[in-house]
Amino acid sequence: MDKISHLSDDLLIKILSLVPTKDAIAMSTLSKRWMSLWTLVPRLVFDDYSDSESEDEENQSRNLAQFVSGTLLLHKAAVLESFHLNIASSECSGSEVGLWVRIAVDRLIRDLKISFYNDHSPVRLPSRLFRCETIETLELCRVIALEVPSCFSFRSLKNLRLLSVRYSDEGSFSRFISNCPVLEDLVVETCDEDNVVTFTVNVPSLQSLSVSRTLRDLPNPDEVFVIHSHGLKQLKVVDYYGELHLIGNLPKLVEANLQYECLYAKVLEPFTSVKRLYLCLFGEAQYLTGTVLSQLVCLELCTCEDNWTKVLVSVLQHAPKLQVLKLELNQDHCLATVRDVCWIQPERVPECLLYQLKTLEWRNYGGTQVEKEVAMYFLKNASRLVTATIYPDSVKLARKHKMFEKLDIATRSSRACELRMG
Repeated sequence: MDKISHLSDDLLIKILSLVPTKDAIAMSTLSKRWMSLWTLVPRLVFDDYSDSESEDEENQSRNLAQFVSGTLLLHKAAVLESFHLNIASSECSGSEVGLWVRIAVDRLIRDLKISFYNDHSPVRLPSRLFRCETIETLELCRVIALEVPSCFSFRSLKNLRLLSVRYSDEGSFSRFISNCPVLEDLVVETCDEDNVVTFTVNVPSLQSLSVSRTLRDLPNPDEVFVIHSHGLKQLKVVDYYGELHLIGNLPKLVEANLQYECLYAKVLEPFTSVKRLYLCLFGEAQYLTGTVLSQLVCLELCTCEDNWTKVLVSVLQHAPKLQVLKLELNQDHCLATVRDVCWIQPERVPECLLYQLKTLEWRNYGGTQVEKEVAMYFLKNASRLVTATIYPDSVKLARKHKMFEKLDIATRSSRACELRMG
């Protein structure tokens, strides 16, 4: 404690900023000098958790409301860099939350997070929030009936997360996004009864977009994401239902992460310019029928489906510039038949194997007959292959070596190819 007492106030305030507000206030009791320092901390984080297991939910929520109000009343920092409110229950009233947000806006808030953990809750965000020129990061989670004014501008907002938000009308989402002129990173998670079918993303400045549909009991089969952000470089889509439609031209897309329950052929149509693709399939998948991934250099394919060999060949045939292939059979979620699939050698060797592929990584390699045939096909036909790394699924060293020996004696098209066991 003696060493800490010699630290400057600025450094002590930074230390207090690293912990939740409740802990920062508790730490102020360690020294008289610290007693007022927490009031200058520019970062306030409130979590709706109780130290007492016996405390009922309603009392816990009221205690949180009183604690937040009391803290804001005593807080003295002129600029509030971060205000995070994580509510486990819905007992905090919407008017209280709205008041706290107004105070944060008056303190020139830069990073604002309103999150309800267990259930949705109605919150009427103050109109002055939509005129806030300092806010750079905004996250809303499980907020009901987000009402978006017709005219406003988040001039500084660069990072936006809308998680399981229920909007007041069909146009709320589009109005929200279109009034963020410098937005760079957008995360959207859809939910039940969100009152939006067509999510239009039209932000020229957008660099990264993440879309997920994982929490819905009855997903809307007509749900569509229309993307007009031609400068988009990164895209992630997680869809546990396989019915989410993407529409858009993405000429500058560099990296895509697609996790689908059901992959239909047209899903990859917007990704003709992508260079790095992570494709995770845990349901039925169709094969590509015309979509050419002309710029694809690196592919990571993770699957647990019994038709994985056909999907693999289909992608390879449509990716002429592929240089790096990472393959993984996810045994933890595999169907019983995944190790019993058949391998039908393609009539012609994919162009990427003949002229481009340099690196092959195969994780969870089980050494079955089909897997061995596929691995040997790569070694035999990949004429530019430099390294082929196999990661056996077995932890037994003897079984690993047995798998490796069978591949080590296989014919290799590339004399420079080095076969490794991971």
